[in-house]
Amino acid sequence: MYDVVSIRRSNPIEDVAARFGVDLRCAGRRLVGNCPFHRDGQPSLVVYPANQSYFCFGCGAGGDVIDFVARLHGVGFKEAAAMLAGPKAEQRIQGPSKVVRLPTPARPAVLSPKETDVIDAAVCFYHDALWQSGDALTYLAARGISAATARRRCLGFGCRGLADHLRTRGLSLAAARSVGLLSGERDTMLGRIVIPDIRGGRATWLTSRSVDGRDPRYLNLRVATPLLGLDVTRSDQVVVTEGPFDWLTAVQWGLPAVAFLGTRVSRVTVQALTRFRRVYLALDNDDAGRRAAAQLAAELDGRALMVELPPGIHDLNDLGRLPDGREAFLSCLQEANDRKERRWDSDDTAPPPLADAA
Repeated sequence: MYDVVSIRRSNPIEDVAARFGVDLRCAGRRLVGNCPFHRDGQPSLVVYPANQSYFCFGCGAGGDVIDFVARLHGVGFKEAAAMLAGPKAEQRIQGPSKVVRLPTPARPAVLSPKETDVIDAAVCFYHDALWQSGDALTYLAARGISAATARRRCLGFGCRGLADHLRTRGLSLAAARSVGLLSGERDTMLGRIVIPDIRGGRATWLTSRSVDGRDPRYLNLRVATPLLGLDVTRSDQVVVTEGPFDWLTAVQWGLPAVAFLGTRVSRVTVQALTRFRRVYLALDNDDAGRRAAAQLAAELDGRALMVELPPGIHDLNDLGRLPDGREAFLSCLQEANDRKERRWDSDDTAPPPLADAA
């Protein structure tokens, strides 16, 4: 018998995948790359370091590191566990014969017109489908998101038929596959709440959240991840949240907000936030969120304030599900202003409370 927990701990799945030439790139808290189990012309493989699992949205392969090695070598679970057990595991799992290695094509930084068209059309298609799904509407209500907010932010629900919908409108299925809306004819967003980013009146990006708890919880398009909501934020002050539902909560409260969509601080993110006079950092109340908030605060210097959520509250959406959540959060914003005044001991007057604008 083998200690499966120990094997998984000693063999991070991302490291094992890299040994076989799988080029993994960061996508929020996930890693994406070309699947080694089929001729994957697009990055369909998603690795989840947090729970040490993987799933391919092209061929459907998925599991843990033991399953990954078993598939690569064409052996059973026990044989793969034996290969991974002990100090010489790295030597025993080199050079499988079943790996299909293809170069990973670099995506252009800017969407093509065809890609923009299919994203916008998909968001409209999913938005219409939302009102036909009782499960989706029940899920949104449970997360504290109203129908009015769903309409205002053009939320949707992934349903079958996107390929036919695009085809009848003369739109490119190849572009839909390129950005990750389709895998062949299969709808990748099926059964998910769809949350788009709107720029210039059109949807240019989206993320989706499973409603039944299956992994991955969030699935993004294969395009650059934006600061969600940046283009429609008009105030000179902004609340920065971590996740899409935190952002929806802030928007529903009438606050100007953007979603960070992860905890990795990039130069692009920092530059985008410099347009605001005051930046309230309301990331998740955990170690990763606090580290990211501290890093952003350091990069943004005096314009950034770290917001402390009430004890026992993990994120803004948690707070939004409480009857007095908005008032509690406004108190948190005021406390952040008060802390800044005490810390700097200056004559600089704290800004007024955030305007009801987004």
